[in-house]
Amino acid sequence: MNAFQVTLRNIKRPDQSKVLQLEAPNREQAALLAAKPGFRVALVKSLAGAPKNGTSKRAIPRKELIKLFRGLASMLKANISTADALLYYAQGLPDPELQSSLMNIRNRLEAGLPVHVAFAKEQKFDSTIITIVEAGADAGQLGEAFSSLARRIKIELMFASKLRTALLVPSIIILFQIGLFIYSQVHVVAKVEETLKSVRQEPDPISVFIFSVSHVVQKTWPFFVIALTAFIVAIFRSPAFRQTLLILGMKHWLLLRKLVMGLRQSAYIGTLQMLYANGINLARSSALSARVMQGTPLYPDFIKASQVYESSGVPFAEALKRNTNLDPQVVHMIGIGERSASLPQQLELLRDIYEEDTAAIMADFTQVINFITLAMAVVLIGFVFTGSMLPIFLMGPRMMQSGNM
Repeated sequence: MNAFQVTLRNIKRPDQSKVLQLEAPNREQAALLAAKPGFRVALVKSLAGAPKNGTSKRAIPRKELIKLFRGLASMLKANISTADALLYYAQGLPDPELQSSLMNIRNRLEAGLPVHVAFAKEQKFDSTIITIVEAGADAGQLGEAFSSLARRIKIELMFASKLRTALLVPSIIILFQIGLFIYSQVHVVAKVEETLKSVRQEPDPISVFIFSVSHVVQKTWPFFVIALTAFIVAIFRSPAFRQTLLILGMKHWLLLRKLVMGLRQSAYIGTLQMLYANGINLARSSALSARVMQGTPLYPDFIKASQVYESSGVPFAEALKRNTNLDPQVVHMIGIGERSASLPQQLELLRDIYEEDTAAIMADFTQVINFITLAMAVVLIGFVFTGSMLPIFLMGPRMMQSGNM
């Protein structure tokens, strides 16, 4: 990226001008980005010493993607070409990095690259987005593809927001309580034990147990903190670790399994419905929809089901039944759609049903998580109080007796 200074002159009043500074890959893109109605580009000047090496591959925020795909969909439905839609949307954007990305995509389209390749080369869009863009372009329904992407990302953002609400604040509270418990055991309880020894009083059995727990915590807390820190870092930095943890949780927690399977099946069904309803044959629709599962253990099963359907001639519902773990209701409704030639309608019905069911499961999951975190907080508070205050209460009478002797 390079920095440019662009001078604009008013078409009707040439004595009026505007000077803008912006970043763009080259002079032509700088002129396009700076263009405003009623003004013409008079001068594009490179600002020396302000280049940026390389291009950031940071993913575009999900909220910005929703606005982008909605805007592109509305312009395509108004019979504006994809290249012009990208140009119009990029003009006036406050984010220069997003501006540059859209202009790069436009330039690739102008050079003759397919639209999904133009998006993929920017390396800011995940495989699901590229798959749906490719399928929409193949079907001549790119506007519908962008609308579908905006809808899907909005639903994912809603679920992600609910998950953060359910997990983030309780997790912070629990971490604070753990820190408070360690502090009380290492410092407060140790002080109580020293005080009791200084007055030469033998602790009662309950205090003996509390002091024993304190001794264990004093010896092990650094290792526990290191392990907990490593665990948290692994969750944020390692997709493989997150996937392993998710699989383990799904095996032992039915509600989590229902939630994850609901999200995955909703994504698969929604993509399949969008593709098949817009003219893509079922074999290719199933193969492209399987890519939505990429990165999950379900991906090989859905790819195999697509291949079996395309090569063997068995009904699509039967191929799914033999090779995947889709809910029986999904397979049954797809079979009905195949036999009655109403598959697009059945898929749309299934998509809506699973989105509603997943929203309900998410609400239940949030309530359970809130209850679990509240229970853990109460237990940890109880440990803190018991460890720090109970020995003081129990040794009070002994200290008074010692003082009277």
